[in-house]
Amino acid sequence: MEIIVSFVVGVIVGALVARNNIKKLNAIVADVEASAAKAKELADKAEAELKELKADIKKKPARKPRATKKK
Repeated sequence: MEIIVSFVVGVIVGALVARNNIKKLNAIVADVEASAAKAKELADKAEAELKELKADIKKKPARKPRATKKK
């Protein structure tokens, strides 16, 4: 009888603790998702800038070094 009561009390306490932890976990997950979205946005912006810089490099011809006169 005592074992059954202990089990029932344990299940109830476990459910209450889990419910509280789920709220905290959901808040943490939402924060991480927001951070991940911001990081993805920054990564896309950096990638676009990199492509633009690479395009600029291809457009500008490299200067040829000047030939020096031999004496």
